[in-house]
Amino acid sequence: MKRLTIKLSLLFVGIALLSVGITDVWINQSVRADFSNYCQRSCEMGTCPGHGNRGMAGVAEQRFLDDFQRSLWIAGLAAVVIAIALGFIIGNLITKPMSQLADSARKIANGDLSQRVKHASDDEVGDVSDAFNIMAEQLEQKEKSRKQLLADVAHELRNPLSVVQGNLEAWLDGVIVPTPEQYASVYDETVLLNRLINDLRELSLAEAGQLKLHLEPTDLGEMINSEVALLQSLSQEKQVTLAARLIESLPQVNIDRDRIRQVLHNLLENALRFTPAGGSIEVEAKSQPGNKILVTITDTGSGIDPADLPYIFDHFYKADKSRQRGYGGAGIGLALVRKYVELHGGRVWVESEIGRGSTFLFTI
Repeated sequence: MKRLTIKLSLLFVGIALLSVGITDVWINQSVRADFSNYCQRSCEMGTCPGHGNRGMAGVAEQRFLDDFQRSLWIAGLAAVVIAIALGFIIGNLITKPMSQLADSARKIANGDLSQRVKHASDDEVGDVSDAFNIMAEQLEQKEKSRKQLLADVAHELRNPLSVVQGNLEAWLDGVIVPTPEQYASVYDETVLLNRLINDLRELSLAEAGQLKLHLEPTDLGEMINSEVALLQSLSQEKQVTLAARLIESLPQVNIDRDRIRQVLHNLLENALRFTPAGGSIEVEAKSQPGNKILVTITDTGSGIDPADLPYIFDHFYKADKSRQRGYGGAGIGLALVRKYVELHGGRVWVESEIGRGSTFLFTI
């Protein structure tokens, strides 16, 4: 038998006994006092009950008092029985959903994340059930994300490693004689592999809340102009117009320069990747209420499908499922962008329309 049911039953019995006891004492004293007053008034009128003793109850009156006392005890016993029954009923109503919660929690602890409990009632117990289901849903989603992350990491690491291994085996077996171009190709794969590993490490530290920021006052406008100038050669090669439009009185911000620079670099590279020749990319920055700066990067690229927008900042998510590794990236850049911006107390989002381009916005 559950302890809570026993405790509730004992509680109800105690309340019943206390209530009946207080009622019994109070009613008993009141009735006896009234009877004493009645007998006294009757004697004054010459009709003393009993054997004429002034103020004393007669046989009939005493029998009534005894019957009344007995009725009180019977009522008390009935109250105790009802209290025990109510204790078991109410205790079962509470302990049954709590027992289900406990069983489901143990199953979740053992790895069964599909466990859910029924909405017991529209009260605190029901609220606990709903909170448990939300927790279980989030745990299941996180576990799915973790498994997907492991699969994506294995996939992204396998490609450059396969290229390096294949070339080295061919060179060692004498099948082909390596050329400077092949050396360069293998070197590029190792650079890509190293960058992927570093990005994964940064992302894991950021998600675990262990990434330390080195904050210092920074001229954000100067940083934006520097990044735009750095990518001018690439934009000219792709025949894309890249320009920054900034206000002169942009205040300084207290940021980690390297990581916000990477945010800008990732967003600009992403815009260049999906903006066709003849298109344009424009960077803007302006002050916002609450001591914030809003940065927007607008391109005239292909745009993003509305179905992909909620997931665009998830790691390893690629809106264009057909693009190959190397052209579309590993899918970590935008995930890092979100984490870096959030660590600076800001937020990042995207607005896009198919065929008309995209605008990535973030605040710091």
